[in-house]
Amino acid sequence: MSWSPPAHERRTTVSDPRDDAVADDRPGALAGIRVLDFTRFMQGPYATKIMADMGAAVLKVERPGGEWDRRLRLAPDGFGGFFHALNRGKRSVSVDITTEAGRDIVLRLAADCDVVVENFRPGVMDRLGLGYDKFKAANPRIIYAGASGYGPHGPRHREPMYDMVGQAVSGVSDFMRSSEGVPRLATRGMADSAGGMFLAMAVLTALFMRERTGHGQRVDASLVGACLGMHAAEITIALRDGKVHRPPGRVTSTSGAFRCGDGRWVVIGATDQKLWRNLTLALERDDLFTDERFHRSRVREQHRDVLEPLLEQIFLTRDRDDWVARMQQHNVPVAPVNSFLDLADDPDVLANGYLVRQTDRRWGEVTTVGHPFHLSLAPARVGDWTPELGEDTESELLALGFTAAQVAQLIDDGVVEQAPAERT
Repeated sequence: MSWSPPAHERRTTVSDPRDDAVADDRPGALAGIRVLDFTRFMQGPYATKIMADMGAAVLKVERPGGEWDRRLRLAPDGFGGFFHALNRGKRSVSVDITTEAGRDIVLRLAADCDVVVENFRPGVMDRLGLGYDKFKAANPRIIYAGASGYGPHGPRHREPMYDMVGQAVSGVSDFMRSSEGVPRLATRGMADSAGGMFLAMAVLTALFMRERTGHGQRVDASLVGACLGMHAAEITIALRDGKVHRPPGRVTSTSGAFRCGDGRWVVIGATDQKLWRNLTLALERDDLFTDERFHRSRVREQHRDVLEPLLEQIFLTRDRDDWVARMQQHNVPVAPVNSFLDLADDPDVLANGYLVRQTDRRWGEVTTVGHPFHLSLAPARVGDWTPELGEDTESELLALGFTAAQVAQLIDDGVVEQAPAERT
């Protein structure tokens, strides 16, 4: 089967959105890997987006009419930032997998793929006749990746789950309780994003193992497992102590966010004795360092109810940028508290390609998040557009050996959907 053009050939260089960088044409680390993507919403699509950025050719399979996430959080002009951010650089076929003809199509597609990824509830794909055993029969080397809420085992493994439920079950929402005792999310999409990263890691591990053994396998990742993995240290300490050590606001009396004189915020991290000394020099408050209540960290934390209000008043005497400069001069770890909008001008974010500029066929220039890590020999690149629903259906079916008449009949029967030509 021919995928033309593959996703990694439709990419732009990770770059400063304000610069016109020269494209790097070196193949990505996953160039030649083909992924059949049945994922929806965030956890699964984030995992396959990582693979697409790394050079894999990702074919997204959606039902006719499209998945709900195409219509999630649309802007007034119709731009779907949620879907765009998670599905750029992929190809799209629209197939009704509840039909026998649709199932036949995706199994034929899988015969020339390396990875299948899905995040339906456990058991759904089996009921559809598209479980791991079916794909393995079509392709013995296939890696089948399932993303779920609880994981593949246990009494609740078939229950539905969203990000906020995963954070609650895993203890994260309890850990992040407000000062009033209200459980909170660590951040929107944290469980989904972490689950996607662990799912991608599992797939990459299975691909590496296949290179050694020649065997494919099934891999699974979950929202609950990801949340626990991201909080391994805190959970281990809590279980040993029989107590949850919730953040008291600032990490310590001298490490956290402080409001400055201009109303903006700065974060400092003066966690040890050397840094505490540097902080008092930056504040021009040698008296704090010599004060017996604050001189050593253990004693200092016993008096944080006195020290923190003092520091809060001091930080109100200068503007944020002044404090940032003074902290930098005295080697105190420091950063302004950015909003997402501030990131567009952050020099380190731009230099590392954490934001990228894309030229989308429909939306023009779009700035979005790039790849979170670097490979010197195989740079990741971001797909330069998000596919319209079913825009690759016809070409993929023709490559499988269907005739144009057969494709037209499948469209008429509602088994597949092809995007209107004027939109592709």
